[in-house]
Amino acid sequence: LSTARDMPILLLPLVLTPLLSLAHYGDPNKVGGCMKDEVKIQIQGLSGDLCSPACSSSDACPTDVPKGVTAQPQCVLKSSTGGQNCALVCTPSTDEGDAQCGDKASCKAIQNIGLCTYDDVPPPPSSAHWVPLQSPTFQEQSVVLGVSFEKNGKIGYAGAGNNNVGATVIKSTDAGQSWEVVHPKNSSKPAFNLYLAAATKSGAQAVVSGIINDLWTIDGGDFFPSISGFLSPAQDAHVLPTGDFGLVGTFGKKSGVAVSKTGLKWDFRTYSNVNSTLYPARYGAFPSENVWYVTAGKFPSSNAMVAAKLENIQPISNNIHFHMDGLEGKYGFSFKENKENDDPVPCSVDPSNCFSAMILKTTDGGSTWDVVYQDKNNSNIYPNGIHCTSETHCVAVLEGETARIIVTRDGGKTWKESMYDTDSKSSLMAVHMVDDNEVWASGGHISSLSFEGRYWHSLDGGDTWVKEAIPGLYILNLDILGKQAGFSTALTFQQGVELLKYRSSNQTEPAVLIQTANKST
Repeated sequence: LSTARDMPILLLPLVLTPLLSLAHYGDPNKVGGCMKDEVKIQIQGLSGDLCSPACSSSDACPTDVPKGVTAQPQCVLKSSTGGQNCALVCTPSTDEGDAQCGDKASCKAIQNIGLCTYDDVPPPPSSAHWVPLQSPTFQEQSVVLGVSFEKNGKIGYAGAGNNNVGATVIKSTDAGQSWEVVHPKNSSKPAFNLYLAAATKSGAQAVVSGIINDLWTIDGGDFFPSISGFLSPAQDAHVLPTGDFGLVGTFGKKSGVAVSKTGLKWDFRTYSNVNSTLYPARYGAFPSENVWYVTAGKFPSSNAMVAAKLENIQPISNNIHFHMDGLEGKYGFSFKENKENDDPVPCSVDPSNCFSAMILKTTDGGSTWDVVYQDKNNSNIYPNGIHCTSETHCVAVLEGETARIIVTRDGGKTWKESMYDTDSKSSLMAVHMVDDNEVWASGGHISSLSFEGRYWHSLDGGDTWVKEAIPGLYILNLDILGKQAGFSTALTFQQGVELLKYRSSNQTEPAVLIQTANKST
């Protein structure tokens, strides 16, 4: 085959996604994805997708191909910017058939040639950047609030709850494709707990926080209870810039950050200048060794919450309540759709039936704390996640009777409200800054008529946002490992759990397929 530059061309859009793999022209949907010098492409008019390296200046293509592939690499694609890309050119309707293209791929005719594309494109529901992983061992869990992976995205941990099994810690060693229970070792002795968050320092070192006690491991297999922090639920867990673990929550009667090298014993860095009953710590951000931020606040706990406690229900937000039955070993959750029944009042009137919102900051590693944000307008909101790319640039999310995103670029001296949703059924739980420009926030819309998970995406540091929605899901947490990798956990409308994987933020570009003519090779 040879390239005919003067023949008609067909404009074809490409979805470009740099990932990782073992050989050129591999399956972009497998763990690892494409090689660093490739992009993931989807061609209009052809089903499936493929990994495509760039052509050299002489139109040459890398010759290494996946095992079993006999199709020939050719420089046959050209982008709208002038760059050229390679693909596996096959011959349709031959005795070899799809075998030319290797596992999970097939030879598809287009114009007078054939191209190999892979047929295992992730099924919907998905969005432009997030796609559910087909993981039966994850989906069989009854409750998972969040996952935490090591930096390379291969080994991850999560606290889970499984009906008739109890509370467990599950582990993946294949980037979330499969999960196994690593705690408790003895399934005949179920644990009564609700695990809230996890932090992974390496494949062998991790901590998992719980409402009863916290767990830690230094070998990736055996988990042990911490000797401090009992009955101190921490809803957020991190690996700090120092390399220590950090938990954010309420510890006894005080709130703040608990710090530990391994998770065995915790050192509590709490704030004393703020009433922890009115402003319990919720989530944290740790941009440097000494500068930390903590969101603090509450939502109405009288009315429905009083009944909830009698039914072993743990609310992690005003929208989501988790159910535990230790005797039966059953776990579940419910969504709170009708928030108008809260009837909140100012905290000065009834501290158990009010909203409060605050952000605190420390510049000395938790020894002292200052208030850098506080809702003084009785706006009926409370904060959830916060994340920073530097000591001065942070983004935080709030929810309640409205949902809001706020941004600071001066270390908390001023906050800009960059997203404001007046729909009381809208919710925001987590936020992650990939860099100074790209930011993700997540949550959902909790309504039986329009139940959907929502990712909010910013490319200007949090000033403006674009929504990506996935019907039937509620997005709980974000574990983004870099510009090309990340995970997210979700609850489903049908009372299940889902694990989603982050796809590259590169956008679709138009490209042309250069028509070819036969020649001997």
